[in-house]
Amino acid sequence: MKNPEFVLSTVLAIVITFVIAIWVPGEGTVKVKLAICYAGLVLLFLFGFLILAGIASGKIDISQLLAESGGGASMSRFQLLIFTFVIGLSFFLIVVSTGKFPNPIPTEVLTLLGISATTYGVSKGIQATGGLAGKAGTTAGNGGQGNGGGRDGGQAGGH
Repeated sequence: MKNPEFVLSTVLAIVITFVIAIWVPGEGTVKVKLAICYAGLVLLFLFGFLILAGIASGKIDISQLLAESGGGASMSRFQLLIFTFVIGLSFFLIVVSTGKFPNPIPTEVLTLLGISATTYGVSKGIQATGGLAGKAGTTAGNGGQGNGGGRDGGQAGGH
């Protein structure tokens, strides 16, 4: 048994599901739906708790969560992480205050998440093709005046 906490949390969720299904008064189909929803909620909570406990105990290393391959922090990863947490917390607060999930999800929220994810994806694409390293190498070699391949003698932007 490699991870007893995982097994324990799964068993606990199943036990809570059966307790709800047996002792909660009401119609059978409603009780089954409630039991499944509560089991999912308990599993989600326990998995989150296990992840936080693993981070606190040092079993899960998050030191490289925002790091790029060359070292240093990635602004695009940080932006995606912060936007995701802000929007998740906003939806949580909406559900707590109104008692229901916003339906439909506003397109502006999805647009912001899409822009953030696209920023991260584009930065990874640039890194994979070596665009940042190549750009740094060419600007350092000619004083930052472009790539030198044009008719203007390497002048960028028509100086």
